[in-house]
Amino acid sequence: MSDKQRMVFITPTWAGDLDHFRVMRASLEQSPLAAFDHYVVVQDEDIALFEEFRGRSGLTLLSTRDVLPEDVERRRSHARRLSQRLGRNMTRICGSLKRVFSWPAWPSYTGWHTQQLCKLMLASELDYDKAVIIDSDVIVTQNASADDFVSDISYVCFADWQNHAELKGKVKKWIHESAYLMNTTSDTRQVNAYFDTPFVFDRQLLCKALATLESNTHKKWWATLLDRPPRRWSEFGIYKAFLLKQTPQISIDWRIPSFCHYLFDTTDPQKVVDTVGALLTDPNIHYVTIHSQASGRVKQDANTYLEPLLSLLEKVR
Repeated sequence: MSDKQRMVFITPTWAGDLDHFRVMRASLEQSPLAAFDHYVVVQDEDIALFEEFRGRSGLTLLSTRDVLPEDVERRRSHARRLSQRLGRNMTRICGSLKRVFSWPAWPSYTGWHTQQLCKLMLASELDYDKAVIIDSDVIVTQNASADDFVSDISYVCFADWQNHAELKGKVKKWIHESAYLMNTTSDTRQVNAYFDTPFVFDRQLLCKALATLESNTHKKWWATLLDRPPRRWSEFGIYKAFLLKQTPQISIDWRIPSFCHYLFDTTDPQKVVDTVGALLTDPNIHYVTIHSQASGRVKQDANTYLEPLLSLLEKVR
């Protein structure tokens, strides 16, 4: 069986991304990637909202209860209840307290962290050679191809090379934390600042990376990550740091994802729809990600552009 046939797509999601996921799944179903298996893991309390997708061809719907260790799932559920009760600002304050004083523990178990654990667990445990992580905010175009993720002579890892001295914010912290956890040194000149999806995990290499993490810390890999300061570690960063450590022994295709396009401003819904419409017919674009810098901070109904995008996808089928 070829590498292409041994490839799976994985999406972690939750209630807040349901409308985005609906568009993503519709685009995937009508793309050249539709024949590949797609595993979707949803926060357990939200699983009923996603029942409309159960039974779709190639789609396996799981809850976090199916994927996470029992203790981690229990703590995740508790963290979500606390976060909802305390609100966004107090949750961030508690996260800051955890980073400085190692207390309280619960901010390390919020959805952002446990989604990363779900990606790593599925990608390392499912019986496939490659796992492609694709988030709910991605739209797959008719030009997407399995060749985007495979190479006949090397392992594929997407890369966005940036000057180390110019790094800032969360990307800088993720790269430094990943180097620390993998016991390696980041290049002082150029670093790989790609932390988006699609993202490719080679199962064999990922398992070695997680084993290295356990060897370095003498703990289960997920316990190590949950012990680290909140929002300071990245599943993709850890994998990339491991690959950098292995490059003298193995060949890595640090592939520039030039076929990906990112939208950051969603304040004008019609502009979003028009832009995506043009990108869907651009042969050079395989994936469109709709990021919103204001996500969670301003009130905007994403359906003002998501519903028209669903109709648009039907027209370009």
